[in-house]
Amino acid sequence: MKRAWSLAIAIAITTPSATAFANPPPAQTEVHVAPAVDVTLPDSPPARRWVAIELNPVALILGKISANVILVPIDHHGIVLSPFFASTTTEPIYVYDAASNPTQLPQQSFTGGGGELGYRYYFGRGGPRGLFFGPSLVIADFVSKAQNGDTKSYLAFGGAADIGFQALVFDRLSLSLGAGLQYLATSTTIPQQQFPADVFANSGLRPRALASIGFAF
Repeated sequence: MKRAWSLAIAIAITTPSATAFANPPPAQTEVHVAPAVDVTLPDSPPARRWVAIELNPVALILGKISANVILVPIDHHGIVLSPFFASTTTEPIYVYDAASNPTQLPQQSFTGGGGELGYRYYFGRGGPRGLFFGPSLVIADFVSKAQNGDTKSYLAFGGAADIGFQALVFDRLSLSLGAGLQYLATSTTIPQQQFPADVFANSGLRPRALASIGFAF
């Protein structure tokens, strides 16, 4: 019995421990995933334009020469100065009596100048760009001249509200289109005149069209 215990102890001492000699478990490798890269290129802002100078050719229909100077000191907010000169004459009108004898009504001419001071809110950035709307004040000094040479001076004053769109083609060529309403009153009552003289001679609310071309700086 003692020999059996001695043999068991000897085997226990000489047998290597499985725990001691077992290979350690492999170390876990951390995998780092790189964040997604946004390859979308942001739109570059448009070139900044501070001033646009335009002519208004559509106003020639009324016998009016005008221009716009548009200042945009900060994005979205513009100040518009529009000096103008106008000259128009009524067409000859004939009336006939019972014997068909014609009588020409006196012609009248209207000449004067003035200006508008307005504000525009632009939805675009980088100058006068995109959809816009805004009010303006109008004042002008006119002289009416009858066919017999009599003259009369008067003031025309009022306001307008416009909506339109302005584009800067190649960041330089300014093109504007729009429409609005204008109300003018006169300091002296003048008999009703023909179009387009009535625009400058008679008080009232009228539609107006905007069409301008020029350059931006």
